[in-house]
Amino acid sequence: MANSCNKESVGQDKIPLSALAPLLMITPHEVDYENAQNYYIADTVVNQFFVLLKRRYEKFPHKYMKHYSFDSCIATYLIKGSRTEDEVLSWFKKKDFKGVSKLFLPICLHEHWLLFYVDIDDKKLLWFDSDEHSRMSNVSEKKVILRWFSEFLLPSLGHDHKDWSFDVPKDIPLQKNSVDCALFVMKYADCLTHGNYFPFTQDDTLHFRHRTFLDLYCGSICLGRSQGY
Repeated sequence: MANSCNKESVGQDKIPLSALAPLLMITPHEVDYENAQNYYIADTVVNQFFVLLKRRYEKFPHKYMKHYSFDSCIATYLIKGSRTEDEVLSWFKKKDFKGVSKLFLPICLHEHWLLFYVDIDDKKLLWFDSDEHSRMSNVSEKKVILRWFSEFLLPSLGHDHKDWSFDVPKDIPLQKNSVDCALFVMKYADCLTHGNYFPFTQDDTLHFRHRTFLDLYCGSICLGRSQGY
């Protein structure tokens, strides 16, 4: 019976129930290392949430900023070197980025989620880390991701990377436990499709967990106050 439950998929997009289950957990302020996996949000959920952001824009193009989200596997291929930079670039077409003002790449490093964000209008490359103690870490990984965007993707789209800046923002909401990083990554991107402000804190994460479960189950992001804005 346990194996059957683990394989069960639910919702419009047939997401494994085992992947959605952590979203229904009530996260304590202090999480023991042995219990952390019970609350950890996996790549299946994170990547599908970015799909929902795309669907929302397509349904309401005048309310949200046009953006493009990469699957987290792109970062994994580049960082591990299992695919060449040119090979990864070949998977994307210039037309995919027409009119796009923001690019999102969720990244998972050692079970910690981060967001690499490209602001095309302001010519900025940004590394969002909800853990203030690790934001200056992962130097080699930063270099790999920066190199692919600045020397491969952006030039292919007609941008001169020499005019662009890189920053690790400090004035963003921070997680207060060890397991909500993925939730913060999803909410950073969600907020950035509205503008450049982040009206949430750690205190909102329980609501966001449950809201995200419902959004993923329904296959679309609910609009209005129930979303937390």
